[in-house]
Amino acid sequence: MVAGSHRWFSRVYYDGFVPSKSAAQIEVLSQVQRTRSLFPRAVLDRTRRGFIDRKAAAFQALGATDLDAQGRSIIEAYLKSFFDAIERDDVFYGPVVARPGVRIYVDAEKTRDACGANDTVPVGTPVGAPLRTSGEMVQVNVLDALWHWAPPARCDAVVSGPVWIERGAISADYPRP
Repeated sequence: MVAGSHRWFSRVYYDGFVPSKSAAQIEVLSQVQRTRSLFPRAVLDRTRRGFIDRKAAAFQALGATDLDAQGRSIIEAYLKSFFDAIERDDVFYGPVVARPGVRIYVDAEKTRDACGANDTVPVGTPVGAPLRTSGEMVQVNVLDALWHWAPPARCDAVVSGPVWIERGAISADYPRP
């Protein structure tokens, strides 16, 4: 169980990816979403069920520990975030970039690349719900769950707010059954 914070958070993630701006929720969501690029759907679903079946025991274990209030609160936030991220299919299988070779932009007109002219978004990168639309483009928040732009690489646009991407590049059907 996690009981600390990470100094690198703001260099890797945009805290506005979730409405709560919770670092614990974003970190857990990123780690959980990363597994979608590593394992087939059957393994993911079986593993999720195994964890969900043990949810009560996990919270009981936390309750039985001798921790100060702050430590307990931090661990509880991570534990709650973990189960929130895996319990429901519509959350776990949220929208991601599902097509290779996709670029993201600062503007809907595609006049300025968000991360460099030759940079593309890795397949499996989670995106939030569309904030705005313009033709074939949608403005979304991106969660760099695959650490494509983590230091020493960087894409300031991804960690500072929403970007624009082609609507047709996004799907929740990943990995395919």
